[in-house]
Amino acid sequence: MDYLRVSTEEQAKGYGIAYSGKKTARYISQKGWEHVGTFVDEGVSGALESHQRPDLRRLMERAWTVPRPLDIVVVNEGRAIGRTGRAFWRWVWELQEIGIFVAVVKRDYDNSTPEGESKMRKDADYAEDERELIRERTQGGLQEKAEDGGYVGGKAPYGYRVAGRGRTGESRLVLDECRESGDCEAKHEACALRRGRTLFVALHDWGQVTAVVNAEGFTKRDGRPWSGQSLRQQVLNPIVLEARQVFRGSREVKRDRYGWPLNGDPVVIPLPPVFTPAEVEELQAANRNPARTPQKARVYTLSGRIISPCGKRYIGGGTINRAKAYRCQGRSEAYAGAPTCSCPYLAAHPVEEQTWRRMRMLLGDADRLQAMAGCRTGTAAGQRDGSEERRAALDRQIRTQRRAVAIALSVAAKEVAARGLSLAESEKAVERLIAPVQAELEMMLDSKRAMTARQAESTTTQEKSAQLVELAAMAHRTLNHLPLERQKEFMAALEVRVTFLAPPRRGRNGQPCALAAWFIQRELPVPLLTDEGWAKIEPVINHRPRGISPRMVMTGILYKARTGIPWRNLPALFGQTSTLRTYSGRWRESGIWANAMQALSAAESTPLPAASELNTRIECFIEPRSLLRNGQSVRLGETTLWGDGTGKAFSFQAELVP
Repeated sequence: MDYLRVSTEEQAKGYGIAYSGKKTARYISQKGWEHVGTFVDEGVSGALESHQRPDLRRLMERAWTVPRPLDIVVVNEGRAIGRTGRAFWRWVWELQEIGIFVAVVKRDYDNSTPEGESKMRKDADYAEDERELIRERTQGGLQEKAEDGGYVGGKAPYGYRVAGRGRTGESRLVLDECRESGDCEAKHEACALRRGRTLFVALHDWGQVTAVVNAEGFTKRDGRPWSGQSLRQQVLNPIVLEARQVFRGSREVKRDRYGWPLNGDPVVIPLPPVFTPAEVEELQAANRNPARTPQKARVYTLSGRIISPCGKRYIGGGTINRAKAYRCQGRSEAYAGAPTCSCPYLAAHPVEEQTWRRMRMLLGDADRLQAMAGCRTGTAAGQRDGSEERRAALDRQIRTQRRAVAIALSVAAKEVAARGLSLAESEKAVERLIAPVQAELEMMLDSKRAMTARQAESTTTQEKSAQLVELAAMAHRTLNHLPLERQKEFMAALEVRVTFLAPPRRGRNGQPCALAAWFIQRELPVPLLTDEGWAKIEPVINHRPRGISPRMVMTGILYKARTGIPWRNLPALFGQTSTLRTYSGRWRESGIWANAMQALSAAESTPLPAASELNTRIECFIEPRSLLRNGQSVRLGETTLWGDGTGKAFSFQAELVP
């Protein structure tokens, strides 16, 4: 079997998949081996580990099958394995543990022998050194260009264009405005920003500004019409207002432990201004809003986590019969006059209750969690045993190599002493003579350090099982009555995503009637009406129906709330449906209902009926160790298990389908 990988940069230099495939195919034929398959990752970085490369991950899944389908994996050159020691050795060691070796065409070796392992160590070091050299040259060039005020790549901010593109040392960001004298029919970006600023200062309304700007023919960079939010973001962009761009100043820049950028200091690149200082001040004054008194809003635990049938996401903020609900983002115009979707609103309480209940059931089921994680735990234990054997073999090689260094040092010292050189010359001569064996020893020691770190990071199957049992116990203790704020934090930590397997129905599916909504809004159960309870509320009922007992009407209304059945299906003993519906609304509007329920607050009660199950799939990720550490965040799954890069935690993906 051969594995072919080239990065985007290597493709640009002519090292394509076809070139590598010819080399590996010829090598396999010359060796007389049987070719059982080819796996290809094209345009994939060598810094990624095996589980992050799509085809290499499939190769490993096949390698773990029983009986073993292959004996050796052939690559064209060492850097195809990986550009970093972590990416290189993790994959090679995992194959070794199941008896599979790696052959490299370029230097004609495989790691089934000590000599081949030595060559592989040199290849790994060379690949990492080459990557570091390329990175330093690239980042150093960008730093120098930024310090000269040049264009350092990436997307130009709206309002600017790149001048001198392709001419070494001459590319700059300049204003995208008319470069010709006289009238210009083109709609330039800087002109769109200036027009938007002028209109907002006059109108103080981004919606009205957008309508005018779109009508005048100004568009976004992709040619689509503006929305109020997108135009506001571009006009108020700090780069535009301050007329400067900071290179290596964003939060995404790689930094050391002290917070300094790894590849160079931040550089402020001045830009030609779109607005004058007076125009900027005028715009900021128009954009200032009066301070608002913050209001405690209802927490929507699944806002942004429910995938709508139209492809957008549901967010909190709608209402159904005055009950809180989720609405689809597709119902809002992307720009003035844009089409909108007709996805139905979702009552918040039912969908949140259903999702949270299913999450609690999963996290509280230790047997299910262990079964889900069990597909690889045995493998992990086996991998630990194999690594111990490999470490023992490496220790023996190191002891032998140390003796070889000592012998080489003794022989070199005698040989140099016979030459009659000075002391300084003798020391240099001895160092040159023993350098090859000393370098071999250093590579072995590097391999041992990497192996030790990897073993120190790994966890045993027993520890994982104990974590899952403890996780289930914690779920039973703490998740039953978690407030909405904590539920929302928990959903974020789990990266929960809810997808509809069938579109939600319109009407009453999962959406409460006004009576149920009253209880849902106040998070109250439905009381049972006993003789004692009726004695408490009878004095407050001053609007009474004719021809039927008011107690019977109240009992019928509470029966409807308790069971959730439609009004038309209520038993006839409660009287006419129209009477019950009329007095249900009349009592709620007059305040009689609220007073009656307050009087029954201490009475025996039953919860509202469970909402109709929405046909959804719930996906999440769980890391048991994280959840157990802070009682809140975690990662989980049902189908695959992989290391998180440290070996100390494990994750798996779960899909909960009703």
